[in-house]
Amino acid sequence: MDDFIILRFVLPFDFYVYYFFFIVSIVYYMFSKKTVKLLPSWFFGFTSLLIGVTLFVTWLDNSFDFKVMKQIIGITFTSVAYYTFLSYNNFNLKKIFKWYISIAVIVSLYGIFEEFLHLGGIHISKDIRRTTFGLYRVYSLMGEPYFLAVVLIPAFFYLVSNFAGIQKFGKMSREFANMFIIGICFVLTFSTAGLIGFALVIIFWLYNRKYFSVTNWKIIFLPLVILLLTVLFTNVKDGWQEFNTKYTETLNAFTVKKLSKKEASSLNSSSFAIFSNYMIAKASFSDNPITGTGLGTHEKNYLDKFGNFFDEDFLKRYGAFNANDANSLFLRLMSETGLLGLSLFFIFLFKNFLWQRGYANKELRAYTLINQGIFIWFVVRLVRTGNYFGNGFFLFFFIYYFSCKIVKMKLREQKVRLENQRTTMILAH
Repeated sequence: MDDFIILRFVLPFDFYVYYFFFIVSIVYYMFSKKTVKLLPSWFFGFTSLLIGVTLFVTWLDNSFDFKVMKQIIGITFTSVAYYTFLSYNNFNLKKIFKWYISIAVIVSLYGIFEEFLHLGGIHISKDIRRTTFGLYRVYSLMGEPYFLAVVLIPAFFYLVSNFAGIQKFGKMSREFANMFIIGICFVLTFSTAGLIGFALVIIFWLYNRKYFSVTNWKIIFLPLVILLLTVLFTNVKDGWQEFNTKYTETLNAFTVKKLSKKEASSLNSSSFAIFSNYMIAKASFSDNPITGTGLGTHEKNYLDKFGNFFDEDFLKRYGAFNANDANSLFLRLMSETGLLGLSLFFIFLFKNFLWQRGYANKELRAYTLINQGIFIWFVVRLVRTGNYFGNGFFLFFFIYYFSCKIVKMKLREQKVRLENQRTTMILAH
């Protein structure tokens, strides 16, 4: 519900409707639990460190303002809301993830219905975007087609990856229907960042089935798979004009030795957004490589440094492109938190990534697929969207962490149980 905002452009911040649900959820948790733990200690420690550093560097730089405070409050509030939600559901990740998939199906059905309305001449989106295929980009309940594509990635990956293991026909039919509905809506977003997610879904599907393993016979098909994917990508790029423009201009912007101000101003808005934020984030990182300039300060960095790289008339005409979130989680972390924030994030990301652990175990496979799907989601968000708490960020964040924790704990228990069985058999003999 990221587009459901009360008094938008009236209040100094976005008051999302779901904040009311968060408040009710937190209050319910506090009354239903005997011992109240609003956040895990490790998370509280790391966020306290980042918030403390932010307060210190913004005080030194005299840049502390409401935007900084907004990020601190938003991160704290939404992380508490999602953690407590998981807690009073006893961290039953399978159940919660099934709820998420069910809601993803409903949201996708609405998106498909929206497409039919567009084709019938009834346009309900706030911004009508027709593609070269004659179809329209769908929003469903989201504020952007991109947000819709990204929020569907974990569900789509899970359904695609889990489908082959279903043996009961009834369940197989339901799961296929869910996969088809979400897949169609995912495609109808026509999101270039969503295309990255789709490519990663395919790669991880192949990875789980040992197509990349040098010890498995399936690797002989890898060259053919790569060829087919290359042909598919080429056909999509050539046939999809909007994507071709974004891909070509973005690649050119990042590969030429020096892009002139005139050339930069001629980029499409999407390419200019990512390139301009990259230049500002890089400059900000050079000035403050260890700590960054503090949470919520990238927009100020953007406005202060824009004229160093681009024609300021361009800024006056078109405004600051995605300066509020740097257009990328990686760029925003680089600009606002420096090496400290980037290190903490990537340590968290790879320390809790399961790779294939648990995949071969039927009891644990669901957790592994959930973990992998959210990893893909993280990668796409690193490339696009630097919002720290929108689109259920901390819901996926904590599910990712606890899915890893559960699998590791279960595997240790199984290992101890096997060792005990071996010891008992030896003593019996």
